[in-house]
Amino acid sequence: MNNFFNFNFSLKIFIYLIILLLFEGLLHFYYYKISQILEFLPFKNKTGFNSFIWSENGLVEFLQVIFLLISIIFLIKFFKKKYKEISIFGNILIAIYLSGILYYFFEEISWGQHLFGWQTPEFFSHLNHQNETNIHNISSIFNEVPRNLLLIWCSLSFFLIKFIKTDLTSLKNFILPNNNLKFISFLILIFFLPNLIIDKLELAPGHPAANDNEILLNTFFEIISFNFIRLSELQEILFNYYILWHSYYLVRKNNT
Repeated sequence: MNNFFNFNFSLKIFIYLIILLLFEGLLHFYYYKISQILEFLPFKNKTGFNSFIWSENGLVEFLQVIFLLISIIFLIKFFKKKYKEISIFGNILIAIYLSGILYYFFEEISWGQHLFGWQTPEFFSHLNHQNETNIHNISSIFNEVPRNLLLIWCSLSFFLIKFIKTDLTSLKNFILPNNNLKFISFLILIFFLPNLIIDKLELAPGHPAANDNEILLNTFFEIISFNFIRLSELQEILFNYYILWHSYYLVRKNNT
């Protein structure tokens, strides 16, 4: 457990995990092409994402929930012990942050539906795109707006803090309790910017491809933008890994 909360060790393990997921994703998505090239592999017309890893309640989503759960435990235990020693402003910041993570956590597990398997209530069944008991699948407003705010928080805090002109040390410590967080932000940007650039500049020909050149271009852009896996799920596990370490450093900063 002590090794896990050694940042350098944990980050290495996490990066190895990401590399392993990408390698498996690449093989699974392009298996039909790879099996044509490598004769020792049995040919299968197989493509797409590995459901065990990337689907709802798959490995990646399970890890996301675990990261959030650990973050919540950190903050609740800290809040119970130290709230009297922190300024009112500091308490408000942590309370808002904890509330946001709790909401995110319960949305991820569909407020317990993924754990207990109840039938989706009629209200959500009519409105929810995935027939689940959650809010973020009802509308893009409830999904994209919080997601974009989370993206900014996790990927740009180390940069935006330089423009915050305030004497409130508690605010700066809350935004960036440790500079190590910027390394996770860099990881998030690596897996976000290529897809954004390709999408906004409309570089990929799109599907269906009209000729062999367009097929090659589509494959090239799929690979460099990491769209051979469920990119949104990969980004979310990065967000949650950031939240985990942010919570850890926030608690440690206020314990010193």
